[in-house]
Amino acid sequence: MVHLHQRRHADEVAQKIAENGGQVALAPMKIGEYGTMAVFSDPTGAFFGVWQPGTHQGAEIHNQPGAVCWYELITTDVDAAGKFYSAVFGWVAQRHGPPEGPGGYSELKLGEQTVAGMMAKPPMMPAEVPAFWGVYFAVADVDAAAAKAAELGGKVLVEPKDIPPGRFSVIADPTGAAFNVLTSSRSLPDEDSSSA
Repeated sequence: MVHLHQRRHADEVAQKIAENGGQVALAPMKIGEYGTMAVFSDPTGAFFGVWQPGTHQGAEIHNQPGAVCWYELITTDVDAAGKFYSAVFGWVAQRHGPPEGPGGYSELKLGEQTVAGMMAKPPMMPAEVPAFWGVYFAVADVDAAAAKAAELGGKVLVEPKDIPPGRFSVIADPTGAAFNVLTSSRSLPDEDSSSA
């Protein structure tokens, strides 16, 4: 599950989520001195967590091979999700591609910084798959990473292929947990793209 790093108090975020049609799955819970976590779902059903740091800041390495480099929301209602994340986190959806129908992609931005991506659930995805947040890990070679995953008992769900930001693949680990790997064709920012 994707956890969004927050500088605001988790209780404040929980209130904003409830006011804007989201659901609280796990109310803010203090984890000792380390921080506070909570789990929510947006109005389209996508689950995500929030981490309010204490002594533990959360992931400190980003956009390097082996580390998280991108978050992406696959949703059943792009407009409703965009309004929700704008109201809760102040993100603005900047759409690319066709204005209507499949094929469009939105960057979720906080000011000038892109923090995540969002797209409509593709028609080839099974109907029973709910809206979800996906995570991408940077790798030096997508093809090699996909082959290694299969060798270790994982499953390649989407074979390596080229997309505008680089080359990617979708992999499931031996327990079925799916994630994406990406070799970017452009330099990635050094800062934590999940912060809001």
